[in-house]
Amino acid sequence: MRRLFWVGVGVGVTVVVVVKGRQVAARFAPSAVVDAATGRLDDAGARGLELVRVFRTEFGEARARREAELRASLLAEGQVPAEPASARHRRAAAEHDEDLLGYSFF
Repeated sequence: MRRLFWVGVGVGVTVVVVVKGRQVAARFAPSAVVDAATGRLDDAGARGLELVRVFRTEFGEARARREAELRASLLAEGQVPAEPASARHRRAAAEHDEDLLGYSFF
């Protein structure tokens, strides 16, 4: 509980420092410098976001490939792979909705 408290204090102090720092920078720095720094920070944020998107995509693809490899190595010769639990759950939920609603979107 103490760690959580100090993490919260650290986050709070960081927010205050960043906000006050921006106010001081806006007051004393020339507007061209502020605009250039803001542009660089925005570019860095966009690059970071793109990095996270690419990582997430590549990680998902690699995970799916590895899962397929593991499933193939565990199945006996001629055995049909089982449907993933998530797909079974979605199908069961859809069938249940169809029973309740009396119609289907698919």
